[in-house]
Amino acid sequence: MVDIAHTTPRSPEDPPPPARWRRALPWLAGVLALAVVVGGGLWIWKPWRSQELPQSACWSALSKDDLKPLAGKYGKVTQQGAARIQTPAEPDDPANRSTTCLLDWFPDGGDGSRTLLSVLVAPALDGIEADRTKESAGGRPVAALDFGPGAAGLATTEPSRRVLLYVRCDFKAPPGGKAAQYFRIDVGGNAIDGASSAKARQAHADIALKIARVAATEYRCTNQVQLPATAPAVPDLTKS
Repeated sequence: MVDIAHTTPRSPEDPPPPARWRRALPWLAGVLALAVVVGGGLWIWKPWRSQELPQSACWSALSKDDLKPLAGKYGKVTQQGAARIQTPAEPDDPANRSTTCLLDWFPDGGDGSRTLLSVLVAPALDGIEADRTKESAGGRPVAALDFGPGAAGLATTEPSRRVLLYVRCDFKAPPGGKAAQYFRIDVGGNAIDGASSAKARQAHADIALKIARVAATEYRCTNQVQLPATAPAVPDLTKS
């Protein structure tokens, strides 16, 4: 029980006691500052956006890491194309002499899609020099890539930035068709926002080499296929 008689009255000169909301100001300021920091971090990081790449692509020759240099920061990849590499010897469709794998890139918050990766595997019926002449038409630069004694490579620039890899392979010619001593891996794709052009150029060569190893098995080459352990460096032809 409070002893009213001995309670000291407050002097008129004493400052008034702080209101409850004033006592809470420091706490509210701290909460607000934390919210600003967290909100700003989330806006930069954007955890609701992601990069979705397949674990395996293009006849199981490529992994997620092979595709990362080609992709943007946020988006999703979808795949289309044949389930296996067709060859002239035993195609499911006698008219089918080539096989394609296509990966499409759908950016988060972007409009439409672009071709992240295009891979074509086919007999090199026209020959390497014929392709070099065709690719260099119009004055576009074409660079030779050294894949060793058992293969040859070409790199092209815009508008069709690609790497062409020709692999020496003795395989059965299609019935009534033209014989070829090489099969060709044609790798290209669109420039994707957020991806490094230099890394994408090199990734095309690395991908061509990986696809070539799988294709050599499917083509049942009777010779000993010779491929290097790593792909050569691809020059920046835009500076030529």
